[in-house]
Amino acid sequence: MFSVPLVWSTAFTYQLPFGKGRQFANSSKALDYVVGGWQFNGIALYREGFPTAITEANNLNGAYGFPGQRPNATGISPETSGSLESRLLNYINPAAFSDAPQFTFGNLSRFIPMRGPGMANWDLSLFKSFPIYERLTMQFRAEAMNAFNTPLFNGPSASFGPSNSSFGQINSQANSSRQMQLCLRLLW
Repeated sequence: MFSVPLVWSTAFTYQLPFGKGRQFANSSKALDYVVGGWQFNGIALYREGFPTAITEANNLNGAYGFPGQRPNATGISPETSGSLESRLLNYINPAAFSDAPQFTFGNLSRFIPMRGPGMANWDLSLFKSFPIYERLTMQFRAEAMNAFNTPLFNGPSASFGPSNSSFGQINSQANSSRQMQLCLRLLW
């Protein structure tokens, strides 16, 4: 049975407690100009991986009009142990499957009871507004996308068979590495 991955997401904005009208460093105008008015923002997203569907690399029933074939389960667990990074080239145990003979569909269910890699991402920013004249304000922004540089890996190769030497391996990354930018923005 297909189940949707669990997702947790949050966004926050926090005014730092420094400067005029705040709890700390509120005694001088010069100090307020340097440390006051900072704002910290973030977006966090956590998601578990998607269900894994194993198929046969060679569909022996394709000539008879069947669009796909699944392998047979051997009774061995498809899960491997260790951290995600140590299992990139062995994410799915190939000993858990065997080729289904011609004229059979294979006894494996649509999804096996293991998921692909999950996701953990944080986007963070720090803003400071400087009043210039009446309604004219300059804003400094420092932003970091994927701030903790956490990789999001694509799912493993799920096509089983002797013709696919990369079965069970994770060979690509789905997200970008950390990206940072500094910006000055004029608001009027």
